[in-house]
Amino acid sequence: MKVYYAVYDRKAEMYSPPFLEIKDGTAIRAIQDIVINNKDHAFAKHPADFSLHRLGEFDEFSGVITAQTKPQKIIEIETLGE
Repeated sequence: MKVYYAVYDRKAEMYSPPFLEIKDGTAIRAIQDIVINNKDHAFAKHPADFSLHRLGEFDEFSGVITAQTKPQKIIEIETLGE
């Protein structure tokens, strides 16, 4: 089972294209790597504008995607700096 995540942009009032990760911790780490290692990225320049959300699950054996009724906030990007 993998999980769909997206980053919400408060200024644009929209979500990023979804991406898959194993669980919340690996999704947080992926975003944190961007914030710490790419200072020119919008997440690093304007971290208060973004938050990470869980959208649903993907069963890689059955191919079934199960959406949540609404996105669930996992973490504010501004908490992921060095």
